[in-house]
Amino acid sequence: MIKRLNPFYKSDGQDRLLPRLSLATFDHYRVAAIMWALLVLFGALSYSVFLKRQGFPSIDIPYTIISGTYLVNDASKIDREVAKPINDILKKDSRIKSVDTTSRGAFFTVVVQYQEGTPAEQAGKELKQKIAKDANLPPQVKLQVESPRFGFTERGDDAVVTLYRESTGDVGDLMSMTDEANRLAEFINSKNIEGVKSASTISPFVDGVDPSNGQAVSTQTSFDRYGERKDGQNAFRQSVAVGIVNKDGSDVIKIDDHLRQTVDDFNSRNTTDDYTAVVSASYATDIKTQIGELQKSLMEGLLAVLIVGSLVIAVRASIVTVISMISVLAITVGILFIIGYTLNTITLFALILCLGLIVDDTIIMVEALDAQRKRLRDAREIVRTATQKVSRAMVAATLTAALSFAPLLFIGGILGGFVRALPVTVITSLLVSLTVALTFIPMFARFILLGKKQTGDKNVHEVAAGFEAKIADFIAAPLRWAGHHRGRLVGVGLTAIVLSFSFIAASGFLFQKVTFNIFPPSKDTNGLLVTLAFPAGTTIDQAQQTVDRADKVVAGNLGENFVQSSYYASANERSASLRVDITPYNERDIRSPELRDQLQAAFKDFSGAKATVGQLDVGPPGSSFTVRVVSDNRTQALKLAEDVKSFLAGVTLSRPSGETAKLTDVTVMDPTAFSRADGDVYVAVGGGFDGEDTTTLVTLAQDAVKKEFTEQRVASYGVAKDAVQFDIGQEQENQDSFKSLAIAFPLLLVAIYILLAIQFRSLLQPLLIFMAIPFSLFGITLGLYMTDNAFSFFAALGFFALVGLSLKNSILLTDYANQLRRNGMPPVEAAIGALHERFRPLIATSLTAVVSLIPLALSSPFWEGLSVVLIGGLLSSTFLVVTVFPYYYLGAEFLRMRIKRRYALAGLAVIAVIITLLAKL
Repeated sequence: MIKRLNPFYKSDGQDRLLPRLSLATFDHYRVAAIMWALLVLFGALSYSVFLKRQGFPSIDIPYTIISGTYLVNDASKIDREVAKPINDILKKDSRIKSVDTTSRGAFFTVVVQYQEGTPAEQAGKELKQKIAKDANLPPQVKLQVESPRFGFTERGDDAVVTLYRESTGDVGDLMSMTDEANRLAEFINSKNIEGVKSASTISPFVDGVDPSNGQAVSTQTSFDRYGERKDGQNAFRQSVAVGIVNKDGSDVIKIDDHLRQTVDDFNSRNTTDDYTAVVSASYATDIKTQIGELQKSLMEGLLAVLIVGSLVIAVRASIVTVISMISVLAITVGILFIIGYTLNTITLFALILCLGLIVDDTIIMVEALDAQRKRLRDAREIVRTATQKVSRAMVAATLTAALSFAPLLFIGGILGGFVRALPVTVITSLLVSLTVALTFIPMFARFILLGKKQTGDKNVHEVAAGFEAKIADFIAAPLRWAGHHRGRLVGVGLTAIVLSFSFIAASGFLFQKVTFNIFPPSKDTNGLLVTLAFPAGTTIDQAQQTVDRADKVVAGNLGENFVQSSYYASANERSASLRVDITPYNERDIRSPELRDQLQAAFKDFSGAKATVGQLDVGPPGSSFTVRVVSDNRTQALKLAEDVKSFLAGVTLSRPSGETAKLTDVTVMDPTAFSRADGDVYVAVGGGFDGEDTTTLVTLAQDAVKKEFTEQRVASYGVAKDAVQFDIGQEQENQDSFKSLAIAFPLLLVAIYILLAIQFRSLLQPLLIFMAIPFSLFGITLGLYMTDNAFSFFAALGFFALVGLSLKNSILLTDYANQLRRNGMPPVEAAIGALHERFRPLIATSLTAVVSLIPLALSSPFWEGLSVVLIGGLLSSTFLVVTVFPYYYLGAEFLRMRIKRRYALAGLAVIAVIITLLAKL
């Protein structure tokens, strides 16, 4: 019987595999110490020297942008002679997912989206050749093909050097400034800065050919302004941007240092005119801030581990824990360097998240050693016994936590490319933490924890031990009272079930009050975005005059909170987007949402453009809600579009919580332009929302439009019944990526179930262990609701992390109760014994993780939602696991002893069907 239940059992009494591993490093401590020192040193060098710093990981964006000029001043002619021929060629390419074209008076743009996995840069070159060969475009057409990148400018530059002058002038002055910017770009290129691929001017002029006379024409199509706070004053000046493209994997901090030196050198050589160059955009500042936050959070987290560990376990034990956690982080960083990763926004985020995850293995192992040193005197026997008692639970808990992040590896699209480094980093750290716990902790303990004066009952004095034992006794009191009396056991068991399901039901009630937004705006950030939408027919000169007035509003309203800003060459006669850097949130008293609202109010009566103020946030850009009326009958399409506009402007959207929202700034988007989606001509109606839960509001708006504009009503306009379609931009990809997580969750549970079934040699106990997940829901929903955080993509990341952390609690109790049962102890005594023996490591790991995350939640608005999920979920799950889980264990033992295996399999099949149905819902 014992052989069947225990896969590590050996009849000859030899040690198990994992205790042997721990004893090997304990016995050969000199070799182990050298290995540890080398690994930690390599990790430290990787962090400080080897790893390159980036803003975001380099990914291939599956798009190609084809743009150009055809100076005929007739949008319909450009659509007919340029856009449609290009579209007809591209739609035959199986690699292309969609083609979207827009034609205006003298310009056109074609946005090509590829199927996932298509190398965009190579595909773009091939498309350019195909268009030149087969499109038969008018000879006056000039076009360019670009593969977009994420960056500060529309074309995706990694840094921007802005050239400005003290005085503003006419077009002739702008041409001179552009020539000077070209010289600046050449100067930067001549320096051959390590990591810089190229520097080039983002020219405000486009060269073309006038079809009426065949003459070359240079037309201004964009403009820029640069603002900065200097000598206590905010001022904007006319400027031209020089974009910097870095080589893949380059170090942005080193590039930034060299680039600033180069700009200073350029300025020192231009003393005869009023031109000034400045580095106006670089990821280096953000990376330095993030590294500073990481190091601060790590120090605070490690200090929390030291304090909590000292109080809950022992001072020496907490020292071993801290050394072990530092070792795990250092080794993880070294592995990231080996596999070719950089230190960027995502890997930094993952390392901070790791802080709350890696504490489990280290504390469980340290606590086991600490518990045995009170009972035994021989240090080697202490290591062997401790490892034997906790190793299987540690392996199960760590593999479960690692598996919980596996679904993130399979997120597709742009979002998947960004976040893939996160699960790789976290899974790596978890496996490293398990290895460190089983190998190096016994070596640390040999010198710090298991000396001759630190072992034996007389030498170990722990203040908290008696208090912890009293709490465990209090929790176990109902079990002791019930004993083996069936009626009492049923009574206390039903009470425990009612208590736990009351918490779960309360979480369902609270969840209705929590907003849902995949990428909600941060509660505070260091940047604002002012978007100006100009009326149709606005000229480039009129747009510049309007922008100059808007700049004065920004400069006057933000005052001392203003740092610098630029349009980064994106402003034109249709729109302008001003990126504003404000004082870092840890240096000002007012939050960015308040500054945003104040600035929006200042634009209330602004004329010449519709001004919208938002925040600059981490994550994909926000999307407007767009309805497309697809039809070749332009007259009727415009009529239907106007009716859709009127409906959207007046509709009220009711959230599940009962709160309402409305659409704002609803317009028929540039009716003079001709647009096509995959060859179909359409007219677009777009608008924003007065709420921040975009994901929820987009769904409600779609449902409202479908209900109002039925197929019969749409057909009555003389267009196809399916003419009304939706375009929600990046939000659609966000939703698709989020859905992939929802689909992956049941598969994750199945994988964890199989792992636990193999580990525990039971079909029922994995389901028992899963109870820790619903136990965490009350804390999650209450935390999000109380802190006014949405359930978002980052909250979902916290939930996936929480799966492993919460299951660890029930794994610990179940594993030790099983050990006691195999030694012949009755179920009730086994449950009580497991609660007593595992109460301290369970509380220690949970409290340490919670305390280590509190500084992060308080200091960084970006991490708040994720931290709240982890903190609230851990507190809720831990409380219910220690109070009601033992009764679930007793119920499972009752069923296991009385229900035949074939009935258990049938029950599992029913549960699998229920999980599948819930996943679909």
